[in-house]
Amino acid sequence: MKFKLLIFLSFWGVATVSFGQYKQMLNKPYKEKVDDFAVLYENMINRSRIDSLYIKSYTREMEQWAESHQDEALVLEAELLRAYTYWFLYGFKDPDLVNGLILVANKGKEKDIANIEARSVQVVALHYWDTKSYEKAFEWLLRLSEILREMEPESFPNMADHLNFIGRCYFYFEDYQTALTYYLKSSELKKTIFNARAVIEAQATVGLCYQKLGKLSLAESYFLMVINDSSQFESPIWKAIAAGNLGQNYYLEGVYEKAVPLLKTDIKNAILIGELGLAAGAAIPLASIYLEQGKYQESRQKIEEAKAYIRHSGHTDRFRKLYPVMSKWYAANNKIDSSNIYFDSAMAAIDQYNQKYSALKLLRANQKVEAQGRKMQLEKLQAASTLKLSQRNSIILVITILLLGSILAFWFRNKYLIKEQDFKDLILKNTKADLVHAKSLLNNLTQKVREDSKLILDLKKDEAVETNQNLVSKLKERSILTQEDWEQYQIFFHEVYPNFYPSLIKEHPDLSQSEIRYLYLEKLRMNKNEMALVLGISIASLRVTKHRVRKKMELDNQKEMEAILKSFG
Repeated sequence: MKFKLLIFLSFWGVATVSFGQYKQMLNKPYKEKVDDFAVLYENMINRSRIDSLYIKSYTREMEQWAESHQDEALVLEAELLRAYTYWFLYGFKDPDLVNGLILVANKGKEKDIANIEARSVQVVALHYWDTKSYEKAFEWLLRLSEILREMEPESFPNMADHLNFIGRCYFYFEDYQTALTYYLKSSELKKTIFNARAVIEAQATVGLCYQKLGKLSLAESYFLMVINDSSQFESPIWKAIAAGNLGQNYYLEGVYEKAVPLLKTDIKNAILIGELGLAAGAAIPLASIYLEQGKYQESRQKIEEAKAYIRHSGHTDRFRKLYPVMSKWYAANNKIDSSNIYFDSAMAAIDQYNQKYSALKLLRANQKVEAQGRKMQLEKLQAASTLKLSQRNSIILVITILLLGSILAFWFRNKYLIKEQDFKDLILKNTKADLVHAKSLLNNLTQKVREDSKLILDLKKDEAVETNQNLVSKLKERSILTQEDWEQYQIFFHEVYPNFYPSLIKEHPDLSQSEIRYLYLEKLRMNKNEMALVLGISIASLRVTKHRVRKKMELDNQKEMEAILKSFG
């Protein structure tokens, strides 16, 4: 959690102003709003610890406001704020929350908003580092390195922090040479109020890298650079750290008269800030110096202090450096048995330390092998996909050739028959003629119905005429339209009203054939007598049919019936 908090501070900077208002950040370059973002993120996290719903509501409001003002960078900032807050608060329980950050990183790349991409990528790398997925972490660190290479430090105030983060990861795996390259870049940046702490950290760590690589003269120059800084950005904390490291440097060079006062001061400063592990780191070389100077009592005192600091701090790895000093001390005081015990303890502690880091390196190596295996599998799948794509393209090519051949054949066949426009005019003319003919036939059949209906009504009026009664009976025994007439009637109806039947069935699939016939006649505005005769049913039966249709179609009156039939075409 300490490492995560350190990254949080380096990622956003230290909040020094009031709550950041996103409306004041509209269309500003990133460097002008980085301080406000730092405050915005810190307050979002603090508020969301109390109310988890606040994350979504606030960021959505921010996103919509930025969209309405066409600030694409601020829109994406809202997405990053949401993804980062969820990850920071709940990522340890739900590792999949890192996918939100990956999505924002890819959007930043797609939209060419480098600061969004860089900050998202850094947190993704941190996530995999925290979960000990080191190889994945280094993959994202390499992506971050490439992004930073294309950015100008003036436009990205976080540059030093991001470079330090990459260097810190390589330093952890004792790859001091690679770590040095990133810390050197960071140490050379121009100091500002925002990045001064990170630049000074880089200068001090460059010295530490050179010390680990055995280049003590170069290491000294960088430690002195921090110690002698008298600018407005000088840092008492980093001066004290650099002085302690310089004391270690003088110890390694054998310049004890310079090393002793610096190491003593380093112990005091470490105790003052509660870093007992660092106090042990300074007490051990001091004990060794006193031993070589023959100051056995002072040496013994520092040995005991170092043991206490290690036990309280839990930095047991430091025993690998303390035990050799203790072995020498016992040998100098003619306690050979004890000397041998601590010599063996020193070998065991060194072996344990080496095994620990060997295990870490082995873990990373195994992860790298697994990653290469996944990459090979992916390449295999991509090769198979490419083959299928090639096959598909071949099939498309053949089909295209056949289609082109068919089109050419059709063109040549019709070239000598008729011009394209004439052909269209002819089709249109024929279509219109067919429609007119269909309407005419439909009208004729409708007229036939009306004439037969009138004839029946006229005959019924004259009930005294026996002959008429016979004709009425014959007409009643059949529908006015024969089955053949009705089929023709439907064909013509569909030609005149092509959309009517599909629309009707789509809206009311539960209608029966007799009910559909009834609606055809309603569409033609026949009266009830004409309908009854066409359908071959009584007026009473027609009313039942009409009532049933209205009920199915949920219609209250005739006007609604006419309106809906009109809407069907």
